[in-house]
Amino acid sequence: MQVIMRSSTGPVPTRLRSMTARKLDRLARVAPDASRADVHLSEERNPRIAGRHACSITVQMRQGSVVAHAAAATPELALERVLDKIRHQVARLKDRRVRSPHGAGPRRGRRVRTRS
Repeated sequence: MQVIMRSSTGPVPTRLRSMTARKLDRLARVAPDASRADVHLSEERNPRIAGRHACSITVQMRQGSVVAHAAAATPELALERVLDKIRHQVARLKDRRVRSPHGAGPRRGRRVRTRS
């Protein structure tokens, strides 16, 4: 998976880059059709805001894209939160794809009545 990191405050620290790449590799196990991840880090300048560091991730997949946003006191924590949200969304999307489609036939345990 191709990972593109951007920051509005300047260059992205290498520890954040390596942490992001490592965690997104785990995401690639759940969603092998994910081709690209755009990570955007920003910081609010207002000292009154508790979650000053914001992070958003957009993952491009074959069916479309999955987007999540999160904010926290530190960039690492914001990244963790947004990655949890992305993992949850991708797992839900995979679960929807794996389940049988509507009209696939009777479910287990149900009787099919036929006229005789």
